[in-house]
Amino acid sequence: MSYNKETDYQAKINEAVEKGDYESAAKYEKSRNEKIDGENLGYKKTNNYSGWLDKTDYSNVINEQIASGASKSSVSNTLKKRIEKASGTQGLTQYAYDDVYDKAVRYIMGGKSFSFESDAPKYENRYDDEIRDLYAKLSDISAFSYNPYSDDLFKYYKEQYNREGKRAMEDLLGELSMNTGGVASSYAVSAASQALDYYNSKLTDKIPEMYDDAYGRYLDSIDNTRLNLKSLMDINDREYEHYLDELSQYNKDREFGYKSYIDSLDEEYRTKQLEKENEENVRDYDYLMQKLYSEAEENSRKWAQQEYENAQDENQEKINNALKRWEQLGYLDSESAKILGLPEGLRTGDYDYKMKNLYK
Repeated sequence: MSYNKETDYQAKINEAVEKGDYESAAKYEKSRNEKIDGENLGYKKTNNYSGWLDKTDYSNVINEQIASGASKSSVSNTLKKRIEKASGTQGLTQYAYDDVYDKAVRYIMGGKSFSFESDAPKYENRYDDEIRDLYAKLSDISAFSYNPYSDDLFKYYKEQYNREGKRAMEDLLGELSMNTGGVASSYAVSAASQALDYYNSKLTDKIPEMYDDAYGRYLDSIDNTRLNLKSLMDINDREYEHYLDELSQYNKDREFGYKSYIDSLDEEYRTKQLEKENEENVRDYDYLMQKLYSEAEENSRKWAQQEYENAQDENQEKINNALKRWEQLGYLDSESAKILGLPEGLRTGDYDYKMKNLYK
């Protein structure tokens, strides 16, 4: 068990926040939540200071990532953790969207900037001064002491009983003097003095009552101060929770806008890439078609050359066969004559043979 059953952790949290010690407030808040779960208490758990328990300095991490040329996705993930830590933690909200945020976003978007149409909600503790004053008042309360002579009520009773005592003394003294012919006897004076003492004793009897009344006012003053402090803190907590709700919605809207903006950049990038690929495909197609056309022309030329050479070879073979047949027969038959373009029946004499060789 990491909490003490007897410890008022909410009071500890308030004291730590009053001192500006948010890290201690985070530890007390964690213990308070564990106590609520462990003791099955009906209080609402909070996480207003939990971010102070995360010791990671995401600002340094982001700066190091940018300096080292880290991937945009890595910087984006770190930035998201930084925003979650700052926006949900009292005392750190001012770091959610600051210069480091702008620097990271510019890096992620390659120099382009993203702007959101509305400003982030701001939290203002309107009761901070009053809460501080009430804390100071409770801290400075001294032990109860009572001095009846400085009590206005005692002064009131004193004047009242003195007046009544004096009247009773004068009335008794006058009455007794009438019985003695208008001369105050020692008995009359003594009796009148006793009447005055009676009223003085009644004043003294009032002191315990006034003490109790003053002590009650003392306790009521403390209770009222505590109630006022609790009321202000409850109002402050509700306003802060409302601020966190607004900030959460703002962050969701901003994140949605940011994601939409990034998606539009991605779509623009994909469109440009597609256009570039289409241009390359068209260029490759033109090159391929030119290459195929050139190859076709070359193949056609080669085919015509080959056809010509084949025809020449075939014609030469016919001439050779005709000459052999002429030589074998001794005269030129009609078929060979057509091939050689010589008269039919021509003999293979010396003259004719020379002519044939010359023709050949």
